[in-house]
Amino acid sequence: MKNIVIIGAGLMVKPMADYFLNKEGFKLVLVARTLDKAIKIKANRPHCEALEWLDNNTEQLDNIIKDADIVISMVPKSVHIIVVKSCLKFKKNMITASYEVPEIMALKDEVEKQGILILNELGEVPGMDHLGTQMLLEQIREEGGHVISINSYGSGIPAFESNNNPMGYKFSWDPVTVFAAAQTAGAYIINGEKIHIPGDKLFEHFWFVEIDDIGTFETYPNKDVQKYIEPFGLDEHASFYRGLLRYSGYCNNMRYLEALGLFESNKTKYLKDTTFLQFTSDLVNAGSSQGIEQRIAEYLKVDVKSDIIHRIEWLGLLDDEIIPFDEGSNLDVLLNRMLKKMKYAPGEKDMIIVHIEIIAEFEHGKKEKRIATMLVKGDPYGDTAMSRAVALPTAISARLVVEGKIKASGLRMPPNLPELYKPVLEELKEYGYAFQVKKSSLS
Repeated sequence: MKNIVIIGAGLMVKPMADYFLNKEGFKLVLVARTLDKAIKIKANRPHCEALEWLDNNTEQLDNIIKDADIVISMVPKSVHIIVVKSCLKFKKNMITASYEVPEIMALKDEVEKQGILILNELGEVPGMDHLGTQMLLEQIREEGGHVISINSYGSGIPAFESNNNPMGYKFSWDPVTVFAAAQTAGAYIINGEKIHIPGDKLFEHFWFVEIDDIGTFETYPNKDVQKYIEPFGLDEHASFYRGLLRYSGYCNNMRYLEALGLFESNKTKYLKDTTFLQFTSDLVNAGSSQGIEQRIAEYLKVDVKSDIIHRIEWLGLLDDEIIPFDEGSNLDVLLNRMLKKMKYAPGEKDMIIVHIEIIAEFEHGKKEKRIATMLVKGDPYGDTAMSRAVALPTAISARLVVEGKIKASGLRMPPNLPELYKPVLEELKEYGYAFQVKKSSLS
């Protein structure tokens, strides 16, 4: 039996464990800081072991990884480096759903020397978006086309029928990661010219995008597209945008919350016996809580009847209720309110959308738009759409590697591992994750 080691037991791991345990020939080892989470995922199933990993103990991790056939790392980025070093020691391939981590990229020479594969960016975004882009690019080039532009969008949001709060968002993955991404600079390319957006200006730089038969959404830039230009084979004059999709109003909500200082996560405050109202009054330097709505409006330079004032109140940031912890950052306080008000209730569904538009030129100057769209809703009483969208491409890729169907080595991601996308997309169809493809003439 192939020994699959999964490090982590977060929201995305259960569908991954299910994938392997529902197949013959695999033994699973779940390694987690919180043992109870791993035990819950195991659910008394055979061929599965749950282990506790405390304090990033490298000796303990070594003892687990040395017997692995492949390692899937589903931990925070800062912990990936610990896992990688153990994989290097024992020449074990490693798979992640995460964006490439600079500290791991710095190990390029050692990874190549050991002849192992470190394969990243295999979730929904990044991941599914890469696969859909590769599919369209290959079709276009087989027909002799030349790529002019790529617009690639991804999203994890409430399904339309479950979008029932004024923030237009609910958490289907780690909220800390959501806010880390919300402060990461982005960059896209227009006709060969790079447009850089600082992390603190991200939500000022948004616009609407309309997806046929689905709806109109806000989009804002997602990370820097530069590293994908070469592996996708784009020329120096091409345009390339990768963005996230949100319901209308999201970007201004986030922009104003950031302006209040609520994204601050590095400074710890003493909050014992402090109410949410007092905390918010402090943010805007109000002498008292009297007329706090007007004071917030003046601070943000908006009308007191603006949507954001009502949303701050709806979140509970003006409640005369004691903050339930003695110390924490501004972001800790915001997340306390958000996780109370912005969770999925039983019976509600999340939704993922991955949408790619490529404009290409063919013989005699003929231009076409090629589109690939995927929309999947979660099981209201089972796995979320997002958890499966992250878990399944990662698990399928790991199986292809461990079975020797993908033989690459080095530091890779789907754009520079072109033999990966077809088998992964083909198997994803079995789980309801399929792109709908269409084209339209532009000339």
